[in-house]
Amino acid sequence: REAKGQGQAGFWQHVLVRTLGLVILGVYMVNSAEMNREANLIPHGWWAASLYIAAILIWNRYPSTGDVRKKRLFAGFRIAGAILLVVLFFLYRKGTDGQLTGMTPSWWGILGLIGWAYLLSMVFYMASQKKLPALLGVFAALLALILVLRGGLSGLPAWGQWLRGQSGHLVHTLIVLSGIICSLILAKDGVWHQPVAKIRNILLFGILLGVAGFLTRPFGGISKIAATPGWALFSAASCCLIFPAIYWLADLKGIKSWANFLKPAGENPLLAYILPPLFYAIAGFSFFPAVLSSGVPGMLRALVFTLAILWITQWLTKKGVRLHL
Repeated sequence: REAKGQGQAGFWQHVLVRTLGLVILGVYMVNSAEMNREANLIPHGWWAASLYIAAILIWNRYPSTGDVRKKRLFAGFRIAGAILLVVLFFLYRKGTDGQLTGMTPSWWGILGLIGWAYLLSMVFYMASQKKLPALLGVFAALLALILVLRGGLSGLPAWGQWLRGQSGHLVHTLIVLSGIICSLILAKDGVWHQPVAKIRNILLFGILLGVAGFLTRPFGGISKIAATPGWALFSAASCCLIFPAIYWLADLKGIKSWANFLKPAGENPLLAYILPPLFYAIAGFSFFPAVLSSGVPGMLRALVFTLAILWITQWLTKKGVRLHL
């Protein structure tokens, strides 16, 4: 955003729009899984497939053009996608017979959780004035707050109880802040300046995260589902310990061809993320025979399916389908 010359208003508009998009997609995907398929007004497969088609129509990055007709066409695609989401909202039913409801945010979904963590991280990043020492202080303070909230204290005021209920978002924010901290370490004076010092500092940060993860195990153990601080810290530590090897190999030595098969997911991650559920919405979960659902055959099927999704993502990207929130 800064490279494009946007001011604070443009920056926060971008952040809020991106957060809203992630939350909307996350809530729709959660409700797709919770649907009462017998009571829903259209078949589940049609509903789910329409959801992902609407997402592509809305969030595709259409090419810049001076042609007025093409601009109107692209705007029409986005409007059609938005209308489709509204229609799907009113066609949706979940709950047991006699207690049917429409869509509700029972939880935010993976994309929604990413959206909230992204928003909070941007608030903390800007509050720290993009300074590494200040952001490290924010990280430590946030971790301390999480431990207080997860420590089982009783008698918290209403706002404290509410904040305890939102502590999962704070845990996810730790992971995003860890990535921002590593980015600041790497970007200081240029990616190729003093690479040994950058590798050392990222490894040191990873070790500190790992130690913190070990020490915070009493606060819920290590659980992704429970969003425990130990899980977040160990996850971030793992990335910090692995990344320097990738940095040395790809950036410093220029050896990148080994990761070409992953490039489509890196360039177009949202499309790669929604293609599998789009496939199952159309083909159904019974598309593959039961023998391919477990054991070695299941692992091979998962590998082949993943490679196929990467190839389709690459092909669609070349055809101009590039999702961007």
